[in-house]
Amino acid sequence: MTAKFIFAALAGSACLLGTAGVFANDAKDKLAAAGPFATLDRNGDNRISRSEAGFDRKLSETFVELDADGDGFVSAAEFATGEKNRTPIGKLTQQ
Repeated sequence: MTAKFIFAALAGSACLLGTAGVFANDAKDKLAAAGPFATLDRNGDNRISRSEAGFDRKLSETFVELDADGDGFVSAAEFATGEKNRTPIGKLTQQ
């Protein structure tokens, strides 16, 4: 009976640890995705102003395009859309 209890406890612990690893990976992915936005949002108001964009050359150059609603700020959603739609440098084709 004791051996069954120990085995059940070990199996349960292994399941919990495996699940925790999955959630940890999800959290890392979310932090990685939020990282650039959070870094550029220097005052923490969940939007990037024109002056905050000035710290990143690419963002500064594309600020007007990213500011889809024209309010003078790039929201997290606008930033995410821009990140999703941009072409990685390695994927550019030569003409």
